[in-house]
Amino acid sequence: MSGRSILYLGDSEFAGNFCNKLEAYACCRNLVRHKTTTVPDELFDAVDLIMLEPGASADQTKPDLQTILTGLKDSPVIAVVSRDQEHRGIEAVRAGAQGYLCADDAGHEEIESVIDHAIQRHQLLDRLSETDSTVLSILKSINDGVIVVDSHGHVLDINPAARSILGLAPRQQPDGEWAKSFCTRAADGLTEIEHNDLPLVRACRGEKFTNHVAAYQTADYLDTILSINGQGLYDSSRSLVGGVITFRDITDSMRRTVELEQQAQYDELTELPNRRLFTQQLRKAIGRAQRQKHKIALLFVDLDRFKSVNDTLGHDIGDDLLRQVAARLNQNLRVGDFSGRWGGDEFVVCIEDFGDSQNAAAAAQKLVLVLSEKYDVKGSEVYATPSIGIAIFPGAGDSAEQLIKAGDLAMYQAKNRGGGRFQYYSDALNTKLEQREELEVGLRHALVRDEFILHYQPRIDVGTGRLIGLEALIRWQHPRFGLLPPTRFLNILESSGLIHSAGEWIINTACRQLAAWQHKFELPDLSVAINLSRQQLKAGRLLEAVAAAISNNALDAGCIELEIGDGDIVRQRSSELETLHGLRALGVRLSLDHFGTRDVSFSSLDTGVIDSFVLDQSLIQDVEINGSHQRIVRAAIAMARGLDIEVAAEGVETITQLEFLRSCNCDLAQGFLISRPMQADKVSRILRSEIAGTRLLSRMN
Repeated sequence: MSGRSILYLGDSEFAGNFCNKLEAYACCRNLVRHKTTTVPDELFDAVDLIMLEPGASADQTKPDLQTILTGLKDSPVIAVVSRDQEHRGIEAVRAGAQGYLCADDAGHEEIESVIDHAIQRHQLLDRLSETDSTVLSILKSINDGVIVVDSHGHVLDINPAARSILGLAPRQQPDGEWAKSFCTRAADGLTEIEHNDLPLVRACRGEKFTNHVAAYQTADYLDTILSINGQGLYDSSRSLVGGVITFRDITDSMRRTVELEQQAQYDELTELPNRRLFTQQLRKAIGRAQRQKHKIALLFVDLDRFKSVNDTLGHDIGDDLLRQVAARLNQNLRVGDFSGRWGGDEFVVCIEDFGDSQNAAAAAQKLVLVLSEKYDVKGSEVYATPSIGIAIFPGAGDSAEQLIKAGDLAMYQAKNRGGGRFQYYSDALNTKLEQREELEVGLRHALVRDEFILHYQPRIDVGTGRLIGLEALIRWQHPRFGLLPPTRFLNILESSGLIHSAGEWIINTACRQLAAWQHKFELPDLSVAINLSRQQLKAGRLLEAVAAAISNNALDAGCIELEIGDGDIVRQRSSELETLHGLRALGVRLSLDHFGTRDVSFSSLDTGVIDSFVLDQSLIQDVEINGSHQRIVRAAIAMARGLDIEVAAEGVETITQLEFLRSCNCDLAQGFLISRPMQADKVSRILRSEIAGTRLLSRMN
């Protein structure tokens, strides 16, 4: 920097020492001192810069200072103050000075930098068009941060709001390196922004832009996320002379947005990608595999008997177990592979570019071993084995959805083989998948096309052999596959959400048929049992549907028995328990179905809403020879007696089984020994025979 001709205005105690120091520096070619602020006209022509001492008090001198600076507007002005009166220098800059110095501690480099900056700043402001000068004046007074640069990118002005947002001290004058490093990364703090896209670069080349989001980074502080607007600055001839950016701190709002996105894309419990994000990631992986012509493997993982953990140890233990499973998955995947939580105790894993198909099997086997090891959950030893389905792209499916469905089917095959193993998706499974998709499409039209029918299986009083009720069982008369049992389509009804409309159809049809039989055969006590899906309990429309069916058919509510899967009732949320209590308030009987399976929880009886339970057929099938099952059945019936709960047994196929149930004082029985499920017209013939005194057992159906 060449030496400047400087005019010094003021006569404070520090003026002499400061001026002596100034004259010794190369930045000062000539120094003229003047003790008052009234400057002779001839001095203006001879100086490059004016140094001015503000008045004794900023509050008292602000109007006079403003007047003085207005009179000196043709020259760049630097305020000179003592260190303990630094606020006067800041006030002078706000009033129009180009900068300020503290005479006590300003060194050579700082004085040269402030002088150079003041002259450049004055030159730019002097060249600005009247419009841009007005705009800049307005911007500097707002609460947003403002930075002014010349056409070379030198920072010439930073308003107080900007200094506050960026953590800059009042005297800190950013140099060229600071300007080059200003907001060079995107909001994530990692992605580097191209040089030509930097906000200061865009502004000084005259580009007008809004909502440029970037991270301001310093070594000692967390990133500050800024929303930046910018535009060029022009002189009266419309030549570009610099640029200006304004910005505000949006760190908090951005972090809230990121948190919301995190919640929308990641599972809250395990912090793994949820099914939506995983599916998106899988689509991208399929795209990469197509371009690079390599394979990917989708592993669908389900924990065996996880329901027992929840039932016996509680949901807190179950949740902790799921978190540990997620951690083990992540710890045992290669870099580049990824996992997600599909829902419940189901997880999904994508393995990319694994080479031979046997490598996918090796990865699956490794996960089987890792996930089968003991878990230490809040002081309890817990064991959980996985069933894993493997679907390979290409072959098992062309889309993420097809690949996941294929993996799901393969997983169920592994589970059906006993669990704790993996299973490849096969052509046979592919045929099964295609049939499932066809069934799902067909189910959406089955109600409209009147393809559902109800079969009824009689239930007798074990002591007398008299028919006292029937269980309503849905069937689907499929146009291509013929009559289908519920095992072929019930899970599709539940997963697709169609269970609600189908369930209401079952309730209405069964109640209408029961009312017809009661009236025709004068059997007011004849009852019907209807199975409920847990999905129906979750929806709020079940109670209204049951009440309407009872009212519309003028039925005694006590003749309606609704069966709930055993074990479900102890896990109901408060809203679902309210539904159960509402059904009881209607007078409907509630029963636990499949009672006595391995996931049974006897606490499910201690709820105040259960009238009966149905012993699962797996207990009855070998009760003649299985001493353990005999003891379970006797104990369950004895317990029911103590709780005044009625007991029914299903799957009765032999006289020996029926006699054993009679010896245990079981109340009701149904099964092939008594009658197979049948259509309504055949039930009418049986009811007619019952009235005539002919019992079902004597007919030996």
